[in-house]
Amino acid sequence: MKISAQVGDKLAEVSVSRDDGLLIVTIDGVEHRVDARKLEGDFYSMLVDGTSYEVSVEGNGDKYLVRHGADEQKVTFTDPGRQARAAAGGGAGPAEILSVMPGKVVRVLVNEGDAVEEGQGLLVVEAMKMENEIEAPKAGTVKSVHVEPGTTVDNDALLLVIE
Repeated sequence: MKISAQVGDKLAEVSVSRDDGLLIVTIDGVEHRVDARKLEGDFYSMLVDGTSYEVSVEGNGDKYLVRHGADEQKVTFTDPGRQARAAAGGGAGPAEILSVMPGKVVRVLVNEGDAVEEGQGLLVVEAMKMENEIEAPKAGTVKSVHVEPGTTVDNDALLLVIE
């Protein structure tokens, strides 16, 4: 999966894949092998190319505040494919909510038949050791839920449908 990450004034192209339990994170063409483990709360232990880091990550949608020691960075991720899917879902007809990267469903916040508002949280997917809340691209009714907590999903997997 390819995304863009903005850290301060710098914009980087990022791709992420998995290999034998590790994340392979390529940033502007430079590959890094990452073993990330969630600790308590917003804290993570990461081994990046053999160097150990302990970081805290606070997420809000596509925006994250990452702290390592006294250093603090604001990081914004953008996925052009996600933006296009969200825009397509905002119109008439059903909106298929797809996974934007491989991960594991942690929580499902809605049930079939529930009314939802645009921007309401639908489910939480853990990807790259960070929990990401997937929001409704439009108001409507949940037609179907295709996952449950613990489900492992691939990029573009169908999660749920809103009418």
